[in-house]
Amino acid sequence: MDPALSAVRLTVQEAIHILSSSEDAGHILSTLGTLKRYLGGTEDPVLPEEKEEFATVHFSAVLRCLVSKLSPGWLELSPGGQLERLWESFFLDGPPDQAFLVLMEAIESTAGPSFRLMKMAQLLDTFLSTGRVAALMEEQCRPQTKPSFPLFQETLLSKVVGLPDLLGNCLQRDNLTQFFPQNYFPLLGQEVVQALKAVVNFLQDGLDCSVSFVSRVLGKVCIQGRKREILSVLVPQLTVLTQDSCLWQRVCWRLVEQVPDRAVEAVLTGLVEAAPRPEVLSRLLGNLVVKNKKARFVVTRKLLLLQYQHTTPMVQSLLGYLALDSQRRPLLIQVLKELLETWGCSSAVRHTPLEQQCYISKAILVCLAHLGEPELQDIRDELLASMMAGVKCRLDSSLPPVRRLGMIVAEVISSRIHPEGPLLKFQYEDDEMSRELLALATPEPAGDCSSVSRGPSPAPVDTESPVEMPEKAVESDVPPTQPQGSDSELDSDDEFIPYDMSGDRELKSSKEPLYIRDCVEGGLR
Repeated sequence: MDPALSAVRLTVQEAIHILSSSEDAGHILSTLGTLKRYLGGTEDPVLPEEKEEFATVHFSAVLRCLVSKLSPGWLELSPGGQLERLWESFFLDGPPDQAFLVLMEAIESTAGPSFRLMKMAQLLDTFLSTGRVAALMEEQCRPQTKPSFPLFQETLLSKVVGLPDLLGNCLQRDNLTQFFPQNYFPLLGQEVVQALKAVVNFLQDGLDCSVSFVSRVLGKVCIQGRKREILSVLVPQLTVLTQDSCLWQRVCWRLVEQVPDRAVEAVLTGLVEAAPRPEVLSRLLGNLVVKNKKARFVVTRKLLLLQYQHTTPMVQSLLGYLALDSQRRPLLIQVLKELLETWGCSSAVRHTPLEQQCYISKAILVCLAHLGEPELQDIRDELLASMMAGVKCRLDSSLPPVRRLGMIVAEVISSRIHPEGPLLKFQYEDDEMSRELLALATPEPAGDCSSVSRGPSPAPVDTESPVEMPEKAVESDVPPTQPQGSDSELDSDDEFIPYDMSGDRELKSSKEPLYIRDCVEGGLR
């Protein structure tokens, strides 16, 4: 064994013995000062290999010894709080991962309310508020010169993410507000940003690093249902940081790529909900949907076809993200085909709720707004077939909103695949839903799709239009010919030619009744 390392082991053993048995304040302070040299920041530093030996092998044992001595009497051995400040510095200045685990271990192992429990909880509060969790995650991102221990990282991960539940169970009514989920997870989001800033600095210095641990933290938080709390802090800051930095964009892409498969849906859903615009989502995700099958399934199918509770801006952001890159645009066309296949299914019309049908209709219109005329012409026949099938089964529905959805979507599809021809027009109520759907169909001005101007009342289509529709749904440009001698202001029923009944005569098959009984029997025949 290296003599220097052997000296570190002997020094630590002697220090633990003194701390465990001595009641002399001067002796205790001197011993702690000796150990503090191994953490750096003193006038008498030790050799780098001694510092590394202490941090990797002996630090946790020293912390557990300090926890065991924690009591009001022991801290009061030194007047003026000197011993207490030195005691706390070991947890706040040493390796953050080990300090955090020892703190959590001490809190969980303390039975019932006590001075030690509250003191450790207050120290953990200080640990959080001084950025030590960011330092903890930064330590896991650094280039690893030694073999990693998966069990250690898994324990660390579960304690970091599960801290509000663990502290709530231990402290109960004495719980501190910093440990409440609504306060802790936004703080954790801020710490994630700080850890990623350290990663960017490592990369700028030419060092290799990994964001795997941070990705696992993000995934575990989101899968436990706290995605809004953490992403409400994380996404706005990443939006700014990625705006003018390709390096930050690559770090964000890697962050999402490293999320475990079981958490991909929760993370993607949270990001799509939190990202304000498609270009922001593009900077955060990159071409993840092209590389990752699970992400592609979530984005192109689950969020659009299997779920329908998401907001319209979220659908616009999601489909706009697919439209922004040439590698992702084929997925947009694929999504449109699958949406139209569902939209044109008569069984789906009968058995899916109106809200889901409206959701799918909105997604179809947003897709059409992002596609250009050449792309639409390539799938013209498929669009026309799906439109005809969908409109037919919707016009047969007894629900006016369902029929209206079919009319509006058919009008938009017709105007896009026949931009030069007469516009298809239906008669339907001009309500809030109709106006919203027509607004979604407006092509994006910055995109490469052809511009289609829509007024509040589209022009009628001729019955000879290439798009054939049921006669009851179409108005002709040419008004119907009025019968000779009829008044145009009369009702439509009065326009029919009356049937000649001048030769009819009344048929009598029985005698006129003479008594009341004959009247009754005649009425029963």
